[in-house]
Amino acid sequence: MAGRGPGVSAGPGAGKGTPPPLRDQVALVTGGGAGIGRACVERLAASGALVTLFDRNRARAADVAAAIGRSGGDVDVVVGDATEEGVVADAVATTLDRRRRLDILVTCAGGFSRADPLPDVGLDEWNDLVTANLTATFLACRAVVPTMRRRRYGRIVTVSSMAARTALPQAAHPYSAAKAAVVGLTRQLALEVAADGVTVNAVAPGVVLSPRVERRGPELLAEVARATPMQRAGTPEEVAAAICFLAGPDAGYITGATLDVNGGRFMG
Repeated sequence: MAGRGPGVSAGPGAGKGTPPPLRDQVALVTGGGAGIGRACVERLAASGALVTLFDRNRARAADVAAAIGRSGGDVDVVVGDATEEGVVADAVATTLDRRRRLDILVTCAGGFSRADPLPDVGLDEWNDLVTANLTATFLACRAVVPTMRRRRYGRIVTVSSMAARTALPQAAHPYSAAKAAVVGLTRQLALEVAADGVTVNAVAPGVVLSPRVERRGPELLAEVARATPMQRAGTPEEVAAAICFLAGPDAGYITGATLDVNGGRFMG
């Protein structure tokens, strides 16, 4: 049977002097240079994890790693495109070479586009968004499963979207379809690896504050507030908290789930 995981004795809040909940766990975060990905890297490192930040933007990734390093965290950087099969395999191999194991995968790499009517969606746009959001998730999951199965322990957390859970007027067709497929992939993989001590779960964020959202002006945030029972957008840190819970020792009996983080806008 799978245990609580290597090097983990207790969860957060267990008392003063308790080791960090993810001490010496090895985590790989795709798309870790900005937004939810960056918040995950920061929270994982603060929880004691040894983190590999995988991002295509070298300068951005280096800045994040340096900032965390100044606070005492341990972050390696791997630069590359999460949609390229060989690059993803190399990122996992590099992590295993440096850290000797891999306990946690968080798949934050993805992409967005404008919400055009379906007749106006070009095939290139469709393929680009499906590749960025679904294929990148598939490649990362496929690359880490063998080592997690061998060790009979692992936590995989994929990032879907509220657009996969309910129709939204501001969501692009290919984005919604790809994020819904991420949920399907998550469930199927969870079933496949459950007996091997590996859990696979998804989070489905609602609208989250980011430079991209803020550039669209106060009208969007006002619209989000009106449509959301909690009357505001979420923050990357709030989504990261949910992700890190699913990646931690207290979520050992949760698998195949999708955790909605949307301020109550969708209650499934």
